[in-house]
Amino acid sequence: MNLVTERSAQGRVYVSTYPTMMGLIDQKDGEERRFGPGYFDLVVIDEAHRSVYRKYGAIFDYFDSLLVGLTATPKDEIDRDIYRLFDLQRGVPTDAYSLDEAVSDGWLVPFKAVSVPLKFQREGIKYDELSDEEKEAWDAIEWDEDGTIPAAVEPAAVNKWLFNADTVDKVLEHLMTNGLKVADGDRLGKTIIFAKNSDHAKFIVERFDANYPHLKGSFCRQIDFSVNYVQTLIDDFSIKDKPPHIAVSVDMLDTGIDVPEIVNLVFFKIVRSKTKFWLMIGRGTRLCEDLFGPGRHKEFFYIFDFCQNFEFFNQSPETVDAAAADSLSKKLFVERVELIGEIDTIGSQPPDKTKKGMREKPQAFRDAASDEALAAHRELRTAIGERLQEEVSGMSLDNFLVRQSASPSRNSPNPRLGARSPTTRAWS
Repeated sequence: MNLVTERSAQGRVYVSTYPTMMGLIDQKDGEERRFGPGYFDLVVIDEAHRSVYRKYGAIFDYFDSLLVGLTATPKDEIDRDIYRLFDLQRGVPTDAYSLDEAVSDGWLVPFKAVSVPLKFQREGIKYDELSDEEKEAWDAIEWDEDGTIPAAVEPAAVNKWLFNADTVDKVLEHLMTNGLKVADGDRLGKTIIFAKNSDHAKFIVERFDANYPHLKGSFCRQIDFSVNYVQTLIDDFSIKDKPPHIAVSVDMLDTGIDVPEIVNLVFFKIVRSKTKFWLMIGRGTRLCEDLFGPGRHKEFFYIFDFCQNFEFFNQSPETVDAAAADSLSKKLFVERVELIGEIDTIGSQPPDKTKKGMREKPQAFRDAASDEALAAHRELRTAIGERLQEEVSGMSLDNFLVRQSASPSRNSPNPRLGARSPTTRAWS
């Protein structure tokens, strides 16, 4: 029975929230309390870590029953010792079910740590600890007007880089280029960016809107306690094909959110709690069938760790270079370009000679057939060319990736095309 909605109902198994049970404990049926200390034989606590240091812990002191606690965050701090509540040795649960076991048993999917181009040192940056290449880059920086070169950069200065426009732009570009895609590869899958604070989250969204104005306003949204109607945003993010598709979160989506469609997690903040770090990773582990098409289920998700949290927790997951998969639109575009090339090749060749052993057809017949085929080829080529032209002309230079790829090259004979071919340039 659900005591939240049916408080007077009778049953064998009751489900309740903490506040509801606190109120019902004090409720009397005549002279007797409805729920006395010995009423239940077994009490099961979900999210048990929340009961240790709040007033609701009194519930479990009140009932004289067997107690089972379920939690993914078994805190063992002195004043919040979840193990002590269950009379257990600290750090030794009655039973544990690891992420590796859950993945092996098919209940969850594993992650792949993606190699990232930026590194943020947690303890600052020291010149003596840099590689020769990094030292060369360091020496080339104009640090101040006097030409003084510092021996180190302190952590406080490093943290400011999180708010540097160029840094944020590079992070977003890496995500948009290499993140897992859905909708036949045409759209970035559901993604959470873990930001340092509310100002950082706001700045990330602003940079996204500046770089991708065609997606401005809905694709990437800030989700934290400073935002109005934040629960509506979370609900929308939880719907498969509904924006936002990127949630820039500050604490709100670290735990408790269950969106199976999440395929990219971006750690753009330093995390000091190992428990919290693994909880955050858990947001991407949910199974999701047919996410990439019929029969193409979610098999893994990507983690982009820009702040070296794995290293801080002495984790060394094997990193992968997330090569951007070609979208269906790109594949069709390339196929059409190659088809035009084939048509042009056919049109430049002389008519095939009659095969040996076959009676030669009259010349007039051969010419008519050849002209008819060439006309059909020309018509097909024109139609394909017009479609490709429409697609390319429809690419907005407001798109950061298109704008970057369309920049002229000094080495190109045609400054409008750049050094790469039109196909590569348009779809890079």
